Amino acid sequence: MLPRVYSDRRHYYFGTPSSLSRREVDWSIQPFVDFWSKAQAGAVARIYVREGERHADRFTSPIACYRYQTGFENRDTYVLIQHGSYLTIDVAEQPFLKDGLLVLFRGVGNKTSFSWRDWDGDLSPDESAILQRYFEVQERAFSDSEVSFQVAHAGVYRCETGFVQWKISWTDLAREIGFDPEKNSPGRQLTSAYQQSFTLLELTAAWKFGPNYVKCTTPVNNVRITSFFAGESEVRVIDPRKVEIVAPRLDTSTYRTLCRLNVGQVKRPSFSGSDGKWGFSAESSF
Repeated sequence: MLPRVYSDRRHYYFGTPSSLSRREVDWSIQPFVDFWSKAQAGAVARIYVREGERHADRFTSPIACYRYQTGFENRDTYVLIQHGSYLTIDVAEQPFLKDGLLVLFRGVGNKTSFSWRDWDGDLSPDESAILQRYFEVQERAFSDSEVSFQVAHAGVYRCETGFVQWKISWTDLAREIGFDPEKNSPGRQLTSAYQQSFTLLELTAAWKFGPNYVKCTTPVNNVRITSFFAGESEVRVIDPRKVEIVAPRLDTSTYRTLCRLNVGQVKRPSFSGSDGKWGFSAESSF
């Protein structure tokens, strides 16, 4: 897929070096091969397909979602597809996806607070202009499949990606458009929001990036699939205004004990600070 992004110009099926022919199916791409076999047989259900759109005050990403039963474990599965990047996830993990909404989890390690500026309310003319320029960068990043694939995974330098050539990153596009992530506070806030990774798996947030984590929701077409090769079901958020904090989870038992979130006892974090700094703050403790 997208052979121009590979350093040796060979054709890798689903981006896996060991899969140089249809007879060599690496275990890591088995779900995708299985999906396309089911698709050819008409055994998948279309759940959500959207083209990317740029409006005066927002940008939405292109993304597709299908549902099928895996052939090797007979699991009820969603597959998300976006410009050559794939994510598979159990249907039970994403109960609102059929309605166009993703549940995201952000691990915060041992931190007990998390802040998120949602950009609600009236923006100043300067803030509005910066926001529009930010959306121009996102539009450019999704304008071409080859560019989009490289932008999505440019930050994942590991053994799984040694065969991919990284020619361009999101920061490169930002400079090309004229959006300087470091020039002003709103620009830094937007860039910081986009660079934060969320996982679609609650266990991943708790065990790998926890034990503490935040649960939130966002529309399906407000994410960028990233770290496709890492297997951690990660995405990035495009428009921070469309993220709704649902609940935090503090690890109060053992590291490997995961309890359900008690949404009724949660107070939503708030953003504060005249300097526009965000991240973790005492004012937004759980």
